[in-house]
Amino acid sequence: MAENEVPFLRSLDNSQISFVRFTNCTTRTVALYWIDYQGQAISYGTLYPGSYVDIDTFVTHPWIFVDDETKERFLVNQRDVFFPEPWLEKYLNARRQYLPHRIDRTNAKIMIPMYTLLELSLRAIQNSLKYKEQVYKLDIPRSLQYELATRLPSKNNNQEDS
Repeated sequence: MAENEVPFLRSLDNSQISFVRFTNCTTRTVALYWIDYQGQAISYGTLYPGSYVDIDTFVTHPWIFVDDETKERFLVNQRDVFFPEPWLEKYLNARRQYLPHRIDRTNAKIMIPMYTLLELSLRAIQNSLKYKEQVYKLDIPRSLQYELATRLPSKNNNQEDS
């Protein structure tokens, strides 16, 4: 990124607070990241399977969630980036008797994405290969060879083909 370019995904100044509960609904350990004002991912720790954390954040502060081991992105409420909702907005036109007696947190459920059969197959093949040159020896359609080749590094001249 050029020196003067502003990152697309970053936090913006905002005074609208949001009270969120992030719940790990996966069987994996999840790393939580807040995207700061410069677009950098700031670690907010990890969540073990079935656990949750309560975070007080702001409306224009994006959050992402990553598998702690594989570094694959997870979804929150079916999206890969979570943008908190303003806490007060849902109560603006509510009658007094419907106002909460305590702060209700927004539930944000962290889940594994639903991969297509094609994606799962490509991942399985990719895990058995080391270099993109190996892809072209497979008896699979050329379009799949190209797709796999983009996911793998080139073979160094010093190393043997396996």
